[in-house]
Amino acid sequence: MKKADINRIFNKLSLQIRSTGHNYGWLTVSDKRILRVHYSHGKGDLPNKIMHKIRGQLKLSEKDFKDLVACPLTYEDYLDILKRKGLL
Repeated sequence: MKKADINRIFNKLSLQIRSTGHNYGWLTVSDKRILRVHYSHGKGDLPNKIMHKIRGQLKLSEKDFKDLVACPLTYEDYLDILKRKGLL
């Protein structure tokens, strides 16, 4: 997966972004940090191992993650998933 795809996900989910040696994004809802997602700058595309970690950090199933990347899953849908999982 390309880093541009991850950046698009960060923007879609309105993650607060900070870039140091890694790219960090925090999901903040009602001024409360819910979860953190990060990946290394590195070169080239992100390997599947890293994509699996990002999917886990977002607390998504494989199907939901694919929907997030392909765009059918909206920000509101994502928050609903987190609510069902008891994270919100």
